[in-house]
Amino acid sequence: MAGAEIRRLFGKNLKRIRSQQGLSQFQLSLETGLTHNFINDIEKGDKWLSSESFGKLISALNVAPHCFFLSEGGGNMSANADPYLIDFSDSLQKMAHELQQRYGTELTKPEATPDAPASPAVADKDVE
Repeated sequence: MAGAEIRRLFGKNLKRIRSQQGLSQFQLSLETGLTHNFINDIEKGDKWLSSESFGKLISALNVAPHCFFLSEGGGNMSANADPYLIDFSDSLQKMAHELQQRYGTELTKPEATPDAPASPAVADKDVE
């Protein structure tokens, strides 16, 4: 699976998840701090994102990381699917499960407390 295909799959799933939650690109941009133009470019498969931006989407949409890489039909691979794609999907699901087990609490949006100092903003280093 080429990079462009992965970007398109990711973008299609981002749009599906966002739409299922009733969010516009603008509303998602407010939740994540990403621009709505950047979200649009991701959904079209024109741009890729940094791990920091990926984390922001996961937190804002409250979904497991692997959900962005599922094929149509919720991840049920057909019998004639490319074996590389099946291995890729399995690997992503295993990696997502391991990350959730290891860092599960860090993947959620932190709660603001009145006595805690504000965390410094992290600059996105997104790649086209």
